[in-house]
Amino acid sequence: MDLTQFPVIDNHCHPLVPDKAQLDPLSLAREFYHGIGDLDDGSPKGALSPARMADVAQLGVVHTLVRQLSGLFDCPPDLAAVAIERNRRTAQGFDAYAAMLYENAGIVGTVVDSDLPDDAPGLTLIPGQVLRLFQMGPAIDALLGEKDSYQELLAGYLDALDEAVRIDGYVGVKSHLAEVVGLDAPAPSLPEATAAFDAAKRGDVAAYQALYAALFAATLTTCQELDVPVHLHTGITGGSWDGPIGNADPFLLATWLSRPEFRSSQVVLLHAGYPWIEQASMMAHAFPQVWVDISWVTPWTSLRAIECMRAFMAAAPLSRLMIGSGGHGTPEVAWLGAIVAKLALGSVLEDAIASGLMADAAARRVAAMILHDNAAQLYALEE
Repeated sequence: MDLTQFPVIDNHCHPLVPDKAQLDPLSLAREFYHGIGDLDDGSPKGALSPARMADVAQLGVVHTLVRQLSGLFDCPPDLAAVAIERNRRTAQGFDAYAAMLYENAGIVGTVVDSDLPDDAPGLTLIPGQVLRLFQMGPAIDALLGEKDSYQELLAGYLDALDEAVRIDGYVGVKSHLAEVVGLDAPAPSLPEATAAFDAAKRGDVAAYQALYAALFAATLTTCQELDVPVHLHTGITGGSWDGPIGNADPFLLATWLSRPEFRSSQVVLLHAGYPWIEQASMMAHAFPQVWVDISWVTPWTSLRAIECMRAFMAAAPLSRLMIGSGGHGTPEVAWLGAIVAKLALGSVLEDAIASGLMADAAARRVAAMILHDNAAQLYALEE
């Protein structure tokens, strides 16, 4: 099934970085690595030794990048060759190069995970419609230093959230509940959150975690009134992890979503909980307020993308699935995410038709839904 002409909304992406207009071959490959740096000698966080950089160049996703860029550029399928051609094109205009890639992949809209101001170059470089998320963590951190009580912090936080959605047009909230305290963290009572405030302000980790969980509960209920979703990082993508890795299993969120007061809170499980894709799919099956996004899975797991897409689609309502890239820094990430998603989705749907599991017309509708229409519906975008 050829999906090349289908439009795409990238449900999860990060800003582009103007300084990455020119990249040597290994630095281009490095854009597709989300692991822990191997140097402990005072080097910048995430620094990699030459031996590790050579490993990064052998990631499956980098081979997919080379294969797809060489086809687009009509150059040899070699990392050095595609980097040279890429840099030749970006030298003529990084913004024009990004626009070419997005047009080639059909990306018409992007949900950006960032607290940068709207006019920041990293955001204005992104082609197409840019949709913003209110950043829970940065808002809490900024207000914590200003306020003198939990009640003041809560009021200031909810005012900022309300203004971001109603006035600034933000389409949702981004939370890192998994990393900060765990997806199954209990929601503190008002007295508990009030008691934790002073210690959290002094830097006590456990007290800060209690405040974060309390404000997450307030976020879920407030977003019902605002009719916007909460985006949650799930799965173990993103490099170093401060808490237990198991804290990011999507199943753990059931302790929140099964509570009556949160049954109408829309939640987007980012990264499909990778590697717990089946758990994310089952959460959308069990809870009508859950959406599942497959960013990072596409393109990072490109050599397994077809199998991941099958797991992604296995149990969840197909009307609750969205694709994304987890892209950052360079436009190649979002571009390749859309390309890989289309290839994998087309393969799965083609097999479903051939096996008698789905009608041809229904399969094409499902492709449009997952690539674009489900996100357009969630964010109430105009046609």
